[in-house]
Amino acid sequence: MSKETKPGGLQLRGLPLNGRTAALRALLLVDQGMNAQQALAAVLDAPAARHEGAPLSGQDKALCTELVYGCLRTEIRLRYILSSVLSKPQGLPPAMRTVLALAVYGLLFQDKVPAHAVLHEAVDQVRRLFGQGLARVANGALRSLQRMGEEPLGQAFYVTKPKGKNGLAHGADADGFLGQCVFYSIPLWVGTLWRDAYGEQTALAQMRRAFERPYSALRINPAHLCAKELYAALAAGEVPSPPCGYSLSSAVPPGSFEPIGGSLQEQRALVRPQSVHQQAEIKDISMSRLGEPCASDAVVGKSVPVKIGRWGLAFAPGQMPRAVLGHDLRHWQALGAMSWQSAGSQTALLELGLDNWREPVWDACAGYGGKSMALMEWGVPVGLCTDRSAARLRGLPGQCALLNLPQPVCCLADAARPPVRAWHGHILVDAPCSGLGVLARRPDIRRREPQHLAELEGLQRSILKALAEYLQPGRELAYITCTLNPAENDQAVACILKSHKNLRLVRQWQTSHEHSWLEGMYGAVLRNEG
Repeated sequence: MSKETKPGGLQLRGLPLNGRTAALRALLLVDQGMNAQQALAAVLDAPAARHEGAPLSGQDKALCTELVYGCLRTEIRLRYILSSVLSKPQGLPPAMRTVLALAVYGLLFQDKVPAHAVLHEAVDQVRRLFGQGLARVANGALRSLQRMGEEPLGQAFYVTKPKGKNGLAHGADADGFLGQCVFYSIPLWVGTLWRDAYGEQTALAQMRRAFERPYSALRINPAHLCAKELYAALAAGEVPSPPCGYSLSSAVPPGSFEPIGGSLQEQRALVRPQSVHQQAEIKDISMSRLGEPCASDAVVGKSVPVKIGRWGLAFAPGQMPRAVLGHDLRHWQALGAMSWQSAGSQTALLELGLDNWREPVWDACAGYGGKSMALMEWGVPVGLCTDRSAARLRGLPGQCALLNLPQPVCCLADAARPPVRAWHGHILVDAPCSGLGVLARRPDIRRREPQHLAELEGLQRSILKALAEYLQPGRELAYITCTLNPAENDQAVACILKSHKNLRLVRQWQTSHEHSWLEGMYGAVLRNEG
């Protein structure tokens, strides 16, 4: 039996096929070491996801995804609550604690799901998996939580230590800061790092942002025939008539139509978006390239997206449309008309002025190629993509073909040990980092321990030192992270500037601490002055 069917050796086939059971499977896979995205793919997309030949409905898949990300994002708070209603939660089977955590999340954060349905299903799952005795324990704990009413939704509930062993192992909460970390479900070591680096009020703002559901974002490919119409429809939140000569007759099944008057490749023409003049001064903590909501298109009672540059759009939680111009968004993605890319990643590229680069670019930590694809769509030539993960690089050529972009040379290599003898263009390094700026979007990062920070900081400085040796006079090196940690950001840049007197910091940017939802990103551009 596969891990997807039997996570952690626990037999789950007896449970009903629905979104909550799928979420339980996925969370147990996370417990085994997968990240949330991998676990969801194993449960929802892999052949094993067709449990006993019956695939999950779209509604159940959406519920599963919400539960997995929601439970991981609120995990520390959920664990604290369970410690308040159970005398010895650590003595229960781990899978039972996961079932109860899913139920607590449902009771507190899913307003549209009846409480009695959440409670009944959780108790039934425990009964099927562990027997009637533990089912009574589950029922008593969840009913105790119901009797608390709104209390667990307020910060005051988390100031004092609950009865029983809470498993947090953080010691006394003399100043209430631990309680705030628990309330926002942030590991104490992360909260302390932010407080020491930025002050307590800023740390609390970071915690609030990490606790909220993240925005979703996409990027329109300006080379696509329907780019302008697709962007306008998404920005307005409306579904106008199909453009571009496409026939959307009901006789043609979605996903199989061809454009009238030639192939899609023949109709594509490269469009280079205009860009603002590259500024020479340092830009620090600015947000000029992240636009306001498309107010001119706003409709009363409807949320509209936020513009990112000329071709990006960010949507508030639950506001991204499933379809536009008569077709599912995945259909437009399959046609190369759009790509998923976080608002923070797009904004960092624009704020650093990388859309103005015109010399060939070496993407030294290319990953899946998201930043390289964005740069090429904006008219920036990318000549080389390297990464130390073959799995991440494998899909890059196909993505280039899909988006009708020139394919850069791809090479499996560690950025700290570059594979080239010389490079005469610019260098982009989206460095491996702790990811503390994207906790809302990647909640499983909360499970990491602080010991890995020193290793990451050493790796980042090794990468910067190695790449600086390849930077030619007049060329630029862009350093980007998705973390909020001075040791990985400005301190790493200061270190390379100190050891390489020929380098000058020309631009620097970080997500504003006051911003309510944008991912925490940092970036700096260094130029070799010769």
